[in-house]
Amino acid sequence: MLEQLNGKAFNLNGSILGFKNYNQYELQYIEGTEFAYFQSLDDENIGFVVGVPFAHFKDYTFELSQDDIDQLALSSGEQALVLCIVTVREPFEASTMNLMAPIVINMQNLSGRQIVLPPQYDYDIKTPLFDKTNK
Repeated sequence: MLEQLNGKAFNLNGSILGFKNYNQYELQYIEGTEFAYFQSLDDENIGFVVGVPFAHFKDYTFELSQDDIDQLALSSGEQALVLCIVTVREPFEASTMNLMAPIVINMQNLSGRQIVLPPQYDYDIKTPLFDKTNK
């Protein structure tokens, strides 16, 4: 999926926590991986490594509020792409993924937003990517 989106620009409407002044991001697929780089088009010094959480966490699930669905203009679940920000560490096997604040993108209108999940989901912002107990 990420490979097909290479080079596409997305409007996240300043929703990335701590980066409210940055709206436009271009997805740059990282060849041979299940990750991409989300490069800010507002500031070349801002960018994030992202990945599809379901590739690493098969049981990862959450529901969007009606407000989130309306803001994203989603008419079906198939329209949505879910990405999570990866904190890259040395060695790479120590990297983590933020499951508490996924980025949900409407694939039809290329707009999205970061959603902070309510505490009931009990996800972590620093979930180890390669912890075998997460599979």
